[in-house]
Amino acid sequence: MTLKETIEAMPKAELHRHVEGCVRVGTVINIARRHGLTLPTFDPAGLEKIYKLRAPGASLEAVLGMFGLAQASFVSYREVEEIAYEAMEDAYKKENIRLLELRYSPDFMLKAGLDWQRAHDLLVSTVDKFERAHPVVCGLIVIASRSHGLDSALKTMDFTVKNKKTVIGFDLADSESAYPSSLYSPAARRLHQAGIPLTVHSGEEGEYSQVTETVKALAPRRIGHGVRAADDASGATVELLKRSGVTVETNPWSNYLTRAVPSVEAHPLKKFLAAGLRCTIGADDPEILDTHLNKEYLLAVERMGLSLDDIKHTLRCAVEGSFLEPDKRQQAASWLGAA
Repeated sequence: MTLKETIEAMPKAELHRHVEGCVRVGTVINIARRHGLTLPTFDPAGLEKIYKLRAPGASLEAVLGMFGLAQASFVSYREVEEIAYEAMEDAYKKENIRLLELRYSPDFMLKAGLDWQRAHDLLVSTVDKFERAHPVVCGLIVIASRSHGLDSALKTMDFTVKNKKTVIGFDLADSESAYPSSLYSPAARRLHQAGIPLTVHSGEEGEYSQVTETVKALAPRRIGHGVRAADDASGATVELLKRSGVTVETNPWSNYLTRAVPSVEAHPLKKFLAAGLRCTIGADDPEILDTHLNKEYLLAVERMGLSLDDIKHTLRCAVEGSFLEPDKRQQAASWLGAA
């Protein structure tokens, strides 16, 4: 069996995947036709060249700006259900993902004026339906998009607390430099008091000091990306993450495309693992970034110097770091051979 075949056959776990980044090109076209929306082209091959990022963008902000077509696809509740189901279907059938955490930003995704609660309830029922029909365990994380302002973040936190029975965690995303973690420290305490686990996009851009600020100000159980932590030559930032028991959700191809790292080979995942950090591997936005876990794992082995044992270790970290309830994590561990 080739390395590629071995990886494809491997049961996997995904802790960092945005619903908004999972909209298929064909689905964008179908929705546009259904609702009379304008597209640059209705030719699938032509739209794919516009829709998918295959080379580094100018910056993180430039890459985030590419999500307009996906955002416009959430035009009705039917589309919310369709896109969520397809995201789970692709993860399970194409990548053999058995533990899947999906995250979404209501203030970003539901710009068409859809009711947050109704859309969330529909997402929950769609996840439950898929989970009952397939050997996979799933959960939903709600995101506050920093770029929508502090009021939006506070509203999203309140919404998450209200729905804590059907949400497994909360995430802060978007540009950390413009909206530092310290802004959200008082609000984060409410999440902790409600027992809602926290993950934060941190160290994807900016300085390594922002990772330190995130850990100290917000006490997250996980951080997304975290690459800037490797820039601290003293090793203190990595040590802080390790001492705090933080799991780092790495996204190698995404980090290359957003210029968080100059090359895939320069990604610090191997360094993080050698330092004893708990790390997972994610695809982030598979459709828009033209990636998936099979590709990410292959890159990790062939270009980043990880072994298959390292990959299996990241799976154990994913099970241990997952926000899912214990019985679901135990089930995932048995599927992944990580028990």
